[in-house]
Amino acid sequence: MSSPARPAPSPVVLLVYPVILLLGSLFSVISPTARGTRSSSSEPAAPIAPSLAADLHISESPANYFARKDNIFNLYFVKIGWLWLTVAFASLVLFQPAYNLSSASQTQREVRFRRSLQAFLRWCLATTVWYLMTQWFFGPAIIDRSFMITGGKCAQALNQVAEVGLQSPSVQLETMFTAATCKAAGGAWRGGHDISGHVFMLVLATALLTFEAVGAGAVAASPSAARESEGRERKASDPNASSTGDVAADSGVGRTWSMRLVWGVVILGWWMLFMTAIWFHTWLEKWSGLAVALSTVYVIYILPRKLPAWKDIVGIPGV
Repeated sequence: MSSPARPAPSPVVLLVYPVILLLGSLFSVISPTARGTRSSSSEPAAPIAPSLAADLHISESPANYFARKDNIFNLYFVKIGWLWLTVAFASLVLFQPAYNLSSASQTQREVRFRRSLQAFLRWCLATTVWYLMTQWFFGPAIIDRSFMITGGKCAQALNQVAEVGLQSPSVQLETMFTAATCKAAGGAWRGGHDISGHVFMLVLATALLTFEAVGAGAVAASPSAARESEGRERKASDPNASSTGDVAADSGVGRTWSMRLVWGVVILGWWMLFMTAIWFHTWLEKWSGLAVALSTVYVIYILPRKLPAWKDIVGIPGV
């Protein structure tokens, strides 16, 4: 027995991403500060995330705090963005009624267990795409490979290869084709089309959390969930049922804070996407990162609504 279909986020919500990029890109053109910061750059700076092609086209002493590669939000949020996504996603699965197996009938347990497995599969699919795009794809990541294929190179690294006369082809390829090694060698990526890894990661992570949170929230707001909550509250108010009340209270606190964590990550992700749109990358590089991310979101979250066979595998959040 499956649960009835519940409201899911409309694909229209994805319009927030092109709107953010458009506003940020326009601001970067209109703002004298943004224009001056970009034009004062003599050569690209080092990337602000490991294993991604160079994201910065700004001076070493930018006028705006968010244009600095060492700003605290970049260091402790964007650089480890997928870790924040994973922690927030795990909190949903652990604490939201859509997945919680405690205090549930056998039928409810089966439904929630299936939801948990499908949610984990959706996370695995998104993580696989993120990993192949930004970390490794049978060697250099897809972003690095596309940069080199379109004519990009690590000029300083190429000079060092020639100077020391490296004989190993694998060492040469590693030096020439990975942004992390280029950065370590003091090189700079030049030429080529540099798909924005920041835009890709921030869009994919925040979209994933948004779809999952809305789906989980729809389950929590359903009439059956409301009845269960009322029952737990009555038990919690009974002094003779203190242990049950403690469990219910703990569950309520976890449910509340898991949603706060998720929406905190999403909102900060949107803000950093806006900062990326202002300070980093060309228009085409930002929009190509957006296109890859939204294509992934479409396959994982939109396509199952139109393709029942795919829905049976990956599911729909909250259903």
